[in-house]
Amino acid sequence: MATDSTFEEDVIYLWRTLRSIVLVLVFIFGAIITSLIVGYVGIVVLDQASPVAQQSETARFLASAAFSELGYAIFVSGLLYWKTDLLPAGLRFRRPTHRDARWILGGILVMIVTEYVLTSLFTFFNAPTAQNAAAIEATKHASLSMFGGLIVLSLLITGPCEEILFRGLIQGYLRRHFSAIGAILLASLFFASVHLFALQGSLSGIRNVLLSLFALSLILGFAYERTDSLFVPILIHGSYNAILFANLGLSNLY
Repeated sequence: MATDSTFEEDVIYLWRTLRSIVLVLVFIFGAIITSLIVGYVGIVVLDQASPVAQQSETARFLASAAFSELGYAIFVSGLLYWKTDLLPAGLRFRRPTHRDARWILGGILVMIVTEYVLTSLFTFFNAPTAQNAAAIEATKHASLSMFGGLIVLSLLITGPCEEILFRGLIQGYLRRHFSAIGAILLASLFFASVHLFALQGSLSGIRNVLLSLFALSLILGFAYERTDSLFVPILIHGSYNAILFANLGLSNLY
């Protein structure tokens, strides 16, 4: 009897585990579809408000990126409004503390150092890396307004929207079914995988960048787990991206 009971418990546990992973994949698919729809509708509305001929390539690119990222937040908001039981405690925001500030500054520094170390290793071993579509577009239309816009976008839209999805919803949901380490690892894996669509280069180059993104995402996931506040990974993520674009801008403009 004890053996049968243990077997049934194992089967139930396996089923719940697989079900949670499948649901997360559905969440990600829904978020991507919503992002595409919001991005398309946003540009259509923008075109109606301002003729294409009067818009700059920079303005259109930044607007498209902003609308697409906002799609993530819209999806999460709609899903949690519809299914309040997914995250009984909701998205975990709270007033930042001095401890949070230390985590934010430390997280930004650790991400920069991690990126530098990984980039140095790839260079040392002559390993190829892929390029991000946003970086390619920014370099193609290099201007102060382009890089300034990307910095603002990183801080106000990209950081918040991506962290609401991957740390707030996905890691938060997985945390109900897995250990802290398991939830962080899986959320980071999904985070890196979604960026596959934004990379251009050889297969080995894309693989190397995805590994870097996975490592960086672990830092964000760990910071969220330890501080229990989405403000922390949002500010780390947004600031890190802003620093990358600022550095790219300085390299191309000066």
